Amino acid sequence: MMRVDDLFCGMGGTSLGFKQAGFTIDHGVDFNRTALDTYTKYIEAPGLLEDISTYYPGKGDYDAVVLGGSPCQDFSISNKKRNIYSKRSQLVLDYCRIIKAVQPEAFLFENVIHLSKWATAALKEIPGYKVTMNIVKASDYGVPQARQRKIFIGAKKRHIALKPPLGEKNRTVQDAFNEITDNWGYVKHRPETIEMFSKIHSTKWTRGEWESEYQGIIRLAWDQPSGGIGNVKKFRILHPDEDRSITLAEALSLQGFPQWYIPEGTDTAKAQQIADAVPPRLAYHAARAITAGLNGDRSLLNYS
Repeated sequence: MMRVDDLFCGMGGTSLGFKQAGFTIDHGVDFNRTALDTYTKYIEAPGLLEDISTYYPGKGDYDAVVLGGSPCQDFSISNKKRNIYSKRSQLVLDYCRIIKAVQPEAFLFENVIHLSKWATAALKEIPGYKVTMNIVKASDYGVPQARQRKIFIGAKKRHIALKPPLGEKNRTVQDAFNEITDNWGYVKHRPETIEMFSKIHSTKWTRGEWESEYQGIIRLAWDQPSGGIGNVKKFRILHPDEDRSITLAEALSLQGFPQWYIPEGTDTAKAQQIADAVPPRLAYHAARAITAGLNGDRSLLNYS
């Protein structure tokens, strides 16, 4: 049974998907204590409170597969204050440094599709690995969300591609919301904000007039996957029928988490953890691809 270590683990979406695919999770690493509390509660693996920029594990500290996805805010085009040369953006290089040091059999790195050219090059050129860059849409992998991401998979012996599997239902907002038994985490709005929401009918991102680090507004459609789920306290992601932002429970379901996987902390902390997470079902299919690639057994996959 292959073992996994998860850098930038957050609330554990990637680890949950790998666990569901049969991997054993050794531990998660993150600098956010509240996210680690969520991680250890549900993944049932140790959580290490570490700043990745000052984290220096050795070769004997890690096993077969290392996961990771550094903060994406400085690469995201939805962030008006993004800075691809910030200290936070340089964490991509720290991930590469750790891979070079610990030499796992394989690694996975996830981030936004607008990851900078220098970061993309650093990941693709890690010595000793055959690296495949996959651009994926989460809705192709059984997630009720059309989130697009770059996923890099590196392995020592062969290239490992991530392709949409056969047999996954194209899940919609309706499917996700139907799974909610207790709708919690409502966002409070002023009357004038609710009035403004009543005029929004577009199911595509449009610009708003309010002051915010993140700008845009969208109304979800029942019969389609949602767009990419951000922090519901920062992004204006509207319910299909009601003039309000989606709740935390609705965001959690659109990310594909089970309803019992409720993050720890305040609602503000919960919102950020949900936004930062990798959809577990997407991670599950990535785990299956890595298993097949490392074993040289394509019969484990069901590609379209």
